[in-house]
Amino acid sequence: MGDLAFALHEISKSFGEVTANSKVSFEVEAGTAHGIVGENGAGKSTIMKILYGLYPPDSGWVEVKGKRENITHPETAIKLGIGMVHQHFMLVPTLSVWQNLSIGTEPGPVLFPKKIKEKLQSLQKEYGFQLDLNARIENLSVGQQQQVEILKLLHRNADILILDEPTAVLTPQEVDQLFTRLKTLLEKGRTIVLITHKLKEILRFTQRVTVMRQGRVVDTTHTKELTETSLAEKIIGRKRNSLPERKIFPVDAKVLIEVQDLSLKQPDRESLQKINFSVRSGEILGVAGIEGNGQAAVVECLAGVERGYGGSVRVQGREVSRINPYRLHQLQYALVPPDRHREAAILEFTAEENFSLGHQRERVFQLAGFIRSRSRRDETLKGLQAFDVRPPNPDQRFREFSGGNQQKLVLAREFTREVRTVIASHPTRGVDIGAIERIHAELLMWRDKGAAILLFSSELEEILDLSDRILVLYEGKVAGVCKRSEANERQLGLWMTGGTA
Repeated sequence: MGDLAFALHEISKSFGEVTANSKVSFEVEAGTAHGIVGENGAGKSTIMKILYGLYPPDSGWVEVKGKRENITHPETAIKLGIGMVHQHFMLVPTLSVWQNLSIGTEPGPVLFPKKIKEKLQSLQKEYGFQLDLNARIENLSVGQQQQVEILKLLHRNADILILDEPTAVLTPQEVDQLFTRLKTLLEKGRTIVLITHKLKEILRFTQRVTVMRQGRVVDTTHTKELTETSLAEKIIGRKRNSLPERKIFPVDAKVLIEVQDLSLKQPDRESLQKINFSVRSGEILGVAGIEGNGQAAVVECLAGVERGYGGSVRVQGREVSRINPYRLHQLQYALVPPDRHREAAILEFTAEENFSLGHQRERVFQLAGFIRSRSRRDETLKGLQAFDVRPPNPDQRFREFSGGNQQKLVLAREFTREVRTVIASHPTRGVDIGAIERIHAELLMWRDKGAAILLFSSELEEILDLSDRILVLYEGKVAGVCKRSEANERQLGLWMTGGTA
């Protein structure tokens, strides 16, 4: 092994009664890409936040570049050359790119924009970035915002870069661009730590990987010695489950979701042009496509949030624009929106409060206008346990859960009651391999009970695994539709990029 970028020695960390890390030890070699994997709540992000100075360890110590260090604040970590790109970006939306990059590195009370921009342009040229330094963050794509975060670390002279779920919300093209840039960083001697649930990315990019389970390190090994299956089994501590066999419903089953000539014009946002499709009882219609091609707009129309559309959107025979979202839920309607922070939860609310959102008027949660506190708590506990939300604490604020456990909490709220129609947009985004199995099995169970399911996913493998039929969106139009038995990745890929066979 070459020189070490850093080493962690017997690190432990608890939050109240919850143990996040227990005697965690592993080393990362300088100039390499090192993966950290594990189930949601395994302690991956926590151990890296300790290295970055966001949390103090309860015990144990950190070694950076051969020297024992006491990292009590991110400022200390930055001085040691350690930088972190968090799963949810730390940018000021209303400020420009160069202003965001300057925060924390101001040379004094007066800024000299020209000089700062010259330095940033030099960094961009060296590492292959192409950002408009004057653009406001809120006008950039997610992929461009991530570039800003990485450029910010380089601007601060970081040579150890920690990336937490960096591809969770990127398009396939943006993922390829990201890994091209990361390879350039490796070639220039940077060390990269990659926290991700996407095992293909670990196998594709890293040289070594550390597997964590329930706050402990269970293995650190060379990636070349692993397969996707063997790595998955190390993570979950058992063999992977196969998908259950599915019932075949008759072709004349009742249509529960019907979209006719759906059109929507939105300046500077996704638009739709005469989209038609239907979903029958006992069917999963998978919607594939590179993000930004109309998927979010279709979800907004189906959720009753966007009402200014043309054409017709009907759920169980009712026009969505004529009923409010709460009435939709009364139709045994489950919705998993694409952005759990903005559309699925209130960050400062507890797990218990979020668990009843959208269902708060149901008798299990209230009676005669008064909250049934005991019943609400019991239902929340059942939901947390059923979906293995960690920790299963009804009083913990939503923002304090890991990203994957936040997603499982949203799914628990929607699926621990009877459903007939399901709109699931990226239901497995940011969750671990074990939770993905659980969510897939849940969707198939409801399908086999006769629910109509509309599944949006940027993961083509997920679409192919679960769908009965597949629809591809491109630039707000239906590029193609086919049965799962007739689908192949080449054809779907062509439709997703506007090509033809």
